Amino acid sequence: MIVLLNKSSNNGNGLRKWERVRPALEGRYLGRNYRLFTDARELVEHLRRELDGGESTVVAAGGDGTVNFLLNALMGLGDEIRRRVILGAIGLGSSNDFHKPVSEVHRLDGEVPFKVDDRNAVAHNVGQADFEDEQGKHQRRYFIINASVGVIAQANHFFSRGNRLLNWLKPRSVLAAIYYAAIKTLFSARNIPARISLEGETVDAEVTTLSILINPHFSGNLSYDLDVNPQSDYLGVALCERMGIAERLRTMAALARSRFQGLPKTRSWKVRSLELDPDSPTALELDGEVCLARNIKIRLLRGFMRVCS
Repeated sequence: MIVLLNKSSNNGNGLRKWERVRPALEGRYLGRNYRLFTDARELVEHLRRELDGGESTVVAAGGDGTVNFLLNALMGLGDEIRRRVILGAIGLGSSNDFHKPVSEVHRLDGEVPFKVDDRNAVAHNVGQADFEDEQGKHQRRYFIINASVGVIAQANHFFSRGNRLLNWLKPRSVLAAIYYAAIKTLFSARNIPARISLEGETVDAEVTTLSILINPHFSGNLSYDLDVNPQSDYLGVALCERMGIAERLRTMAALARSRFQGLPKTRSWKVRSLELDPDSPTALELDGEVCLARNIKIRLLRGFMRVCS
């Protein structure tokens, strides 16, 4: 087993969390013979050799960004390796959406969620995003939780970048920091003119936020009520459009209660692919990681990655 430890996850608390749960992990799940990497570049340099040498399970010990990094590194090694590798995770991050919903059986120290049982691995959907970056170059990235443009993407970007108050909140209350980033962005983000193509239907919208879901959970306790999960035959798509500040706040309050469908100025679909063309390069969020993009094409890769239970 290979473990990539992101020591800086959770605003620098990742290493502290790891040291607290490591004895239980080693005693009950990992054993003593796993290979630990703390440098992502070093892991990438050695990953193919380790997997060709017989390793089959790679675990991201960090937040959702660490899971996304490892997913993209594995997808870059080709189909032969991808078909035999198993992805695991230990949730040391701020939100840990990859693990949701989380049962107490899959928590360590009452706090840290984990997926490290490679003997009962399950097929998990993956999203593929092709887009043009701000220099007009084609890029391909993968996601395993959700993707978005609009307010949620900009809030994730702000949460990662931070300011003085946000950086003060993070080590004291992750949930408070998430809500602060969300509310600040709700007040400042503009609606984005964009054309959305969804398997035969074309929508011209002023996008407040567009979420493309493998897992309906995101950002703390927020979640959509769309019937979608990592084994579904489709992606869930949730659109909020032309929303002012009051409508955004009401929608956020509803999402905190897992309510979305039927809210004013919202629409939803179930699709296997979609295209999104904003009027200018805009923030595209993939598992919490943000880049600028336009001419975005997203499709479902059903059951493409095996994941620890």
